[in-house]
Amino acid sequence: MRLLLLVCLVSISAFAPASAASHQADLESWIARDLTPYVTQQLSSLPRFRNEPIRFVVLADSNPQSSSNSLAMSIRDRLSEAAAEEPGLKIVWHRDVSVASKSDNIDCTKNKVHYYIGVELVEDRSGLISVDVRALDMEDQSWVAGFSRSWRGYPSATQERQLRQLKVDNSFRGRRDAPFEESQFDLLAAQLAHKLGCGLLRQTAGEYSLSESVQESGGMTESAMLELVSNNLADFHAVKFSKTAGDANAVIEGKAHQIDNELYQYWVTITPSRANSDLPTIRASAYVHVHEKYSTTTLIPTIHTPMVRSDDRFVGVMRVVEMQDGRLCQAPPNSPRGSRVFDSAYSFSAIDCYALEVAPSSDSILFFLNHQLNYGLVRLSGRSCEARTDARVARMHEQLHFPLPLDSEMSGSWAAANGWQLNPGKDTYYVIATTDAKAARALSQHIQQLPNRCSAAMRSGLEGRRLEQWMEHFAVIAKRWQQSIDWQVISVENIY
Repeated sequence: MRLLLLVCLVSISAFAPASAASHQADLESWIARDLTPYVTQQLSSLPRFRNEPIRFVVLADSNPQSSSNSLAMSIRDRLSEAAAEEPGLKIVWHRDVSVASKSDNIDCTKNKVHYYIGVELVEDRSGLISVDVRALDMEDQSWVAGFSRSWRGYPSATQERQLRQLKVDNSFRGRRDAPFEESQFDLLAAQLAHKLGCGLLRQTAGEYSLSESVQESGGMTESAMLELVSNNLADFHAVKFSKTAGDANAVIEGKAHQIDNELYQYWVTITPSRANSDLPTIRASAYVHVHEKYSTTTLIPTIHTPMVRSDDRFVGVMRVVEMQDGRLCQAPPNSPRGSRVFDSAYSFSAIDCYALEVAPSSDSILFFLNHQLNYGLVRLSGRSCEARTDARVARMHEQLHFPLPLDSEMSGSWAAANGWQLNPGKDTYYVIATTDAKAARALSQHIQQLPNRCSAAMRSGLEGRRLEQWMEHFAVIAKRWQQSIDWQVISVENIY
């Protein structure tokens, strides 16, 4: 019986998988002798990885992380460096993603990734750690079948210390959870310029021309940051700079939003000078952490404004929908181009078009507004771009569609918002509805005070104290006709 049991144990151990045997090796040996050769062999031998952009990341709950412990980061780095030595592999390096390449031809593909090779490290209460390495196909949003390696065991004393050290992944620098530091303003400017440059190259409406305006300034002021961004754009040859302001057809501006204590979100925007221009507005943003406040920079706190409305909520839900007839989103007749519309990701195409959709439960008169991020509140009108307030009549339970103006930055998801904000952190759309003719006249006269927007170009709207006064007056109107006035708000999360 003992002899038979021994034979069975020997047989089982002979056929045990290699991954199970690797559990008995220390982590360092497993990385060097098993994991690294496996990953490089898989990437170099499988045709699907050949010449495809690949990026190594640290995962947590299967999601890429902007920061993690030093042990997970070091494993990620070792695998990335080993893969970079293999011919035919296109590895996106984490150390150069945050810095724009200074060359005549800006590389807008270096941040595009087809595959993530993820390292996920988990420690349980007993101190046992698990290391799992998998490949994620970003286009299919699925794990690559058969690509997997795992290790379980206890770390060494050195690895234990690495587990307790936090490290930021530079490839995510500029996100809210991995902001730039105040000593990295040059990298911040380079990243913003890279995003702007790629946005400029993607659009096809025409060429932008910015006026040259170099100002001597020290510290993190608007003019200093804009000068750094402009210099990077000049290096990329992504935009034309005019000697005089009269020859320019666009302006570049920057604003810093104070998010939380010493965390700021810095925005740079290139806006066409003409309100009816077919050139889209190009924007880029990144987060930055500073210990001293922007004493000379525009600070924009988020302020919620209370606004009453009918208890019936007769507007219902407002949402963004895709229109089947792309001609509904044509530019105004006096625009140089009259057929530019959105694609399914809210970027330009020749067939798709998006609109705001509402279906009120009562016959209503509707007004549509847009709070443009960094550009204030405007009223929206149709392609006729008429000076008077544009009101739409909606019948009970019938869907009404209000085509959105052409805007290349509408590339993102949308969600319902809670209420009115003086300085929202996202592009925001409002619908105001009333069932009373007198209330409609009062609303029309008040909304008439807002600048009109009917094209792809951003239009300077009401901001600051002027907007606050406008909202205070609107609150009075809403309170007077409270039971016959309703409104809804949605915000758009832009992706750059």
